Amino acid sequence: MDKKLWNRIGLIATVCLVPGGFILGATLAARRYRQQQDEKAAAGAEEPAESNQPADQAET
Repeated sequence: MDKKLWNRIGLIATVCLVPGGFILGATLAARRYRQQQDEKAAAGAEEPAESNQPADQAET
């Protein structure tokens, strides 16, 4: 087994077995969710803004 798998097993054991582990698990889940939301927002910001005007009514 590789090291990453053992790290995940240890983290899951900590979250499930240690008192306060549920708080740790919730904190890690919230952090991961927040990172995913930030990545989606950054990807959305990179897309060019579309104009709401039709092509034949462009500003001159």
